[in-house]
Amino acid sequence: GLTPDELVERVRLPEPLASLPYLQEYYGTVEWSVRSIYTGYLGWFDGNPTHLHPLSPKARADKKTALMGGRTNVLKAAREACQAKEYQWCLELCDQLLDGDGDDREAALLKADALTSIAGYETSANGRHYYLSCAKELRG
Repeated sequence: GLTPDELVERVRLPEPLASLPYLQEYYGTVEWSVRSIYTGYLGWFDGNPTHLHPLSPKARADKKTALMGGRTNVLKAAREACQAKEYQWCLELCDQLLDGDGDDREAALLKADALTSIAGYETSANGRHYYLSCAKELRG
């Protein structure tokens, strides 16, 4: 009865396994495996009826951005998050702006900076290289 996000918060390798050198998260991660298993067995639907026919990403982003006081406020919050090393929050705020306007250059460059920073913390080579590749693409 748990959602993928709830499962990711709870599932951990037991300490005897987590400490084994050959089970370190250098390639994939436990989080990614949990999501994959969930999707493989249960499909894309997480049980929340709101997700059966969601708003388009643009419509959702436009409504949330307006609720948050507009683009300037969201971009300011994203910059503050990046400066506070809250890179995931920065990425999510930038995505909100980019979902509303895919040509928002300031949001794209800020997202690229956050991706580069978060890559420094990623132990999975796949994750780190994906962060860096996406940052390079955003910078053009």
